[in-house]
Amino acid sequence: MARIRHIAIGTDDPEATAKFYMEGLGLEQVGRVDSPTAEGYYLSDGHVNMAILKWRQEWASVTEGSPKRTGFHHIGFGVEDMDSAQAQVLSAGAVEHVEPKIREEYNQRRPDETGGGNVEVKFTGPDGVTFDLSVHGWAGTDQATG
Repeated sequence: MARIRHIAIGTDDPEATAKFYMEGLGLEQVGRVDSPTAEGYYLSDGHVNMAILKWRQEWASVTEGSPKRTGFHHIGFGVEDMDSAQAQVLSAGAVEHVEPKIREEYNQRRPDETGGGNVEVKFTGPDGVTFDLSVHGWAGTDQATG
């Protein structure tokens, strides 16, 4: 079974948004985001990673069929086996995202550092909402499915 391990929120002010969730809800900063696609923070409660993102690339902000720069953006699921999970979501009607080569090159360059390598495959569900699948998990979470 897939487990929710990641959510992403878009914002125009990542510092203020991260500060709110840390001070207001006690989340801890577990990393920084500084990629070609976004800047911001990774926060966690120890189980779920929350990315606070200010988009640098218009294509990266697309969800629900159009760019969305602020608000809830996507959710991530930890899975045990990528091949079977990918086949399952595709057979249920998901559509795999085809992202520009810049994302792939960035993740290959920084596979073990926070800010790169978390997302393995992105999809769009039947409602247009974007979701990620990962066997490696996200910074500040329990193991991907544990």
